[in-house]
Amino acid sequence: MSMFDWLKGADKPDASAPAVDSCERLALYQRAWCPYCQRVKAVIAELGLEITEYDTNEPEHLQALLAGGGQRMVPCLRIEQEPGHYYWLYESMDIIAYLRQHCGGQS
Repeated sequence: MSMFDWLKGADKPDASAPAVDSCERLALYQRAWCPYCQRVKAVIAELGLEITEYDTNEPEHLQALLAGGGQRMVPCLRIEQEPGHYYWLYESMDIIAYLRQHCGGQS
């Protein structure tokens, strides 16, 4: 893989992350000033996805991230496997690879 592929997020997605039937089951926990969050948001825009975003500068969203994912690190993609059951995917490149694989053909 070239450096350009890596920058595009062409790395393999996290194999343990569950597939979803709709990107409506995804939510991105982020901060506006975070360059890694901006990288993920650029891919979301490129793919034409509408994903709910939660700014962890707001205490209730930070608390939800900590309670669910266990870390305050952003970006974090919350994947709803089934109602009330979530998988928390960290690392911008893993999130990008996941979105390209599972949501690349959706709009």
